[in-house]
Amino acid sequence: MREILFRGKREDNGLWVKGYLLGDEITGQYFIHASGNSVNESFKVGEEGVLHFLAFEVIPETVGQYAGVKDKNGKEIFEGDIVKYGDYVHKVVFESRYGNGYFGIVISEIETWSFGSSPADCMEVIGNIHDNPELLEV
Repeated sequence: MREILFRGKREDNGLWVKGYLLGDEITGQYFIHASGNSVNESFKVGEEGVLHFLAFEVIPETVGQYAGVKDKNGKEIFEGDIVKYGDYVHKVVFESRYGNGYFGIVISEIETWSFGSSPADCMEVIGNIHDNPELLEV
Protein backbone atom coordinates (compact mmCIF):
# COMPACT_ATOMS: atom_id res chain seq x y z
CA MET A 1 0.00 0.00 0.00
CA ARG A 2 1.46 3.37 -0.95
CA GLU A 3 1.68 6.31 1.40
CA ILE A 4 -0.90 9.07 0.83
CA LEU A 5 0.70 12.43 1.62
CA PHE A 6 0.20 16.01 0.53
CA ARG A 7 2.25 19.15 0.82
CA GLY A 8 1.36 22.82 0.66
CA LYS A 9 2.67 26.27 1.55
CA ARG A 10 1.42 27.58 4.87
CA GLU A 11 -0.86 30.64 4.76
CA ASP A 12 0.81 32.23 7.80
CA ASN A 13 4.48 32.09 6.83
CA GLY A 14 4.86 30.55 3.35
CA LEU A 15 6.85 27.55 4.59
CA TRP A 16 6.15 24.11 3.16
CA VAL A 17 4.35 21.56 5.31
CA LYS A 18 3.85 17.88 4.47
CA GLY A 19 1.23 15.55 5.87
CA TYR A 20 -2.44 14.69 5.66
CA LEU A 21 -4.89 16.95 3.81
CA LEU A 22 -8.11 18.24 5.34
CA GLY A 23 -10.53 20.37 3.35
CA ASP A 24 -13.47 22.52 4.42
CA GLU A 25 -16.02 22.50 1.60
CA ILE A 26 -17.95 25.40 3.13
CA THR A 27 -15.07 27.89 3.45
CA GLY A 28 -12.82 26.45 0.73
CA GLN A 29 -9.92 26.33 3.20
CA TYR A 30 -7.34 23.55 3.18
CA PHE A 31 -5.30 22.36 6.11
CA ILE A 32 -2.44 19.90 6.44
CA HIS A 33 -1.93 17.88 9.58
CA ALA A 34 1.85 17.59 9.54
CA SER A 35 3.17 14.03 9.42
CA GLY A 36 5.13 13.24 12.55
CA ASN A 37 2.80 15.55 14.52
CA SER A 38 1.41 12.79 16.68
CA VAL A 39 -1.71 12.91 18.77
CA ASN A 40 -1.50 11.58 22.29
CA GLU A 41 -3.85 10.96 25.20
CA SER A 42 -3.25 14.42 26.69
CA PHE A 43 -4.86 15.99 23.62
CA LYS A 44 -8.24 14.27 24.09
CA VAL A 45 -10.99 16.78 24.59
CA GLY A 46 -14.68 16.52 25.38
CA GLU A 47 -16.42 13.33 24.47
CA GLU A 48 -14.74 9.97 23.92
CA GLY A 49 -13.18 9.64 20.49
CA VAL A 50 -12.70 13.38 19.88
CA LEU A 51 -9.07 14.41 19.49
CA HIS A 52 -7.34 17.77 19.32
CA PHE A 53 -4.50 18.00 16.85
CA LEU A 54 -2.44 20.62 15.05
CA ALA A 55 -3.09 21.40 11.38
CA PHE A 56 -1.76 24.29 9.31
CA GLU A 57 -3.86 26.26 6.84
CA VAL A 58 -2.25 26.09 3.40
CA ILE A 59 -2.60 28.06 0.18
CA PRO A 60 -4.94 25.87 -1.92
CA GLU A 61 -3.08 26.46 -5.21
CA THR A 62 0.12 25.04 -3.69
CA VAL A 63 -1.34 21.72 -2.53
CA GLY A 64 0.17 18.73 -4.30
CA GLN A 65 -0.04 14.99 -3.69
CA TYR A 66 2.94 12.70 -3.19
CA ALA A 67 3.40 10.61 -6.32
CA GLY A 68 4.43 7.53 -4.36
CA VAL A 69 7.98 7.46 -5.70
CA LYS A 70 11.31 9.07 -4.87
CA ASP A 71 13.93 10.57 -7.15
CA LYS A 72 17.47 9.26 -7.58
CA ASN A 73 18.50 11.10 -4.38
CA GLY A 74 15.68 9.63 -2.30
CA LYS A 75 13.60 12.84 -2.35
CA GLU A 76 9.82 12.37 -2.49
CA ILE A 77 8.27 13.50 -5.79
CA PHE A 78 5.12 15.63 -5.44
CA GLU A 79 2.63 17.02 -7.92
CA GLY A 80 4.00 20.41 -9.00
CA ASP A 81 7.64 19.40 -8.65
CA ILE A 82 10.06 20.13 -11.46
CA VAL A 83 12.27 17.18 -12.28
CA LYS A 84 15.29 16.74 -14.47
CA TYR A 85 15.13 13.57 -16.54
CA GLY A 86 18.23 13.12 -18.67
CA ASP A 87 18.84 16.43 -20.39
CA TYR A 88 15.20 17.52 -20.07
CA VAL A 89 13.27 19.44 -17.41
CA HIS A 90 9.63 18.52 -16.79
CA LYS A 91 6.78 19.46 -14.47
CA VAL A 92 5.20 16.61 -12.51
CA VAL A 93 1.52 16.72 -13.46
CA PHE A 94 0.61 13.67 -11.36
CA GLU A 95 -2.18 11.48 -12.35
CA SER A 96 -2.68 8.19 -10.61
CA ARG A 97 -3.55 5.28 -12.81
CA TYR A 98 -4.33 1.90 -11.46
CA GLY A 99 -4.42 -1.12 -13.69
CA ASN A 100 -2.87 -4.54 -13.34
CA GLY A 101 -1.30 -3.40 -10.06
CA TYR A 102 0.59 -0.47 -11.57
CA PHE A 103 0.76 3.05 -10.22
CA GLY A 104 1.69 5.82 -12.60
CA ILE A 105 2.67 9.46 -12.63
CA VAL A 106 2.60 11.72 -15.62
CA ILE A 107 5.60 13.94 -16.20
CA SER A 108 4.60 16.56 -18.78
CA GLU A 109 4.07 14.51 -21.92
CA ILE A 110 6.13 11.56 -20.65
CA GLU A 111 4.26 8.84 -18.84
CA THR A 112 6.24 7.01 -16.20
CA TRP A 113 5.08 3.76 -14.69
CA SER A 114 6.51 3.15 -11.26
CA PHE A 115 7.05 -0.30 -9.85
CA GLY A 116 10.14 -1.90 -8.40
CA SER A 117 13.05 -0.21 -10.09
CA SER A 118 11.37 2.72 -11.81
CA PRO A 119 12.31 5.50 -14.22
CA ALA A 120 11.93 7.78 -11.19
CA ASP A 121 15.32 6.38 -10.15
CA CYS A 122 16.74 8.41 -13.06
CA MET A 123 14.92 11.65 -12.17
CA GLU A 124 16.08 14.44 -9.90
CA VAL A 125 13.78 16.97 -8.21
CA ILE A 126 15.31 20.38 -8.94
CA GLY A 127 12.49 22.62 -7.68
CA ASN A 128 8.76 23.19 -7.94
CA ILE A 129 6.38 25.38 -9.96
CA HIS A 130 5.60 27.64 -6.98
CA ASP A 131 9.15 28.52 -5.91
CA ASN A 132 11.05 28.01 -9.17
CA PRO A 133 8.79 28.59 -12.22
CA GLU A 134 11.79 29.91 -14.16
CA LEU A 135 13.21 26.36 -14.31
CA LEU A 136 10.53 25.47 -16.87
CA GLU A 137 11.61 28.31 -19.16
CA VAL A 138 14.82 26.51 -20.10
